[in-house]
Amino acid sequence: MYFKAKVDKEKCNGCKICILSCPEPNAIKFDPSSKKIEIYESRCKACKICVVICPKQAIELEEK
Repeated sequence: MYFKAKVDKEKCNGCKICILSCPEPNAIKFDPSSKKIEIYESRCKACKICVVICPKQAIELEEK
């Protein structure tokens, strides 16, 4: 069992704060077509920084 961050696209406003605060390069990217963020599970270390910093509470850790 392990955890990975998951974004709720309904709540995400595309502010990119999570991208700026993530210590793992290229774990979170902005999708210009949807204007939302995407979290790449293979890069995510489940550090929880994005979960804490998201002003819309659009990111949560999901058990895998």
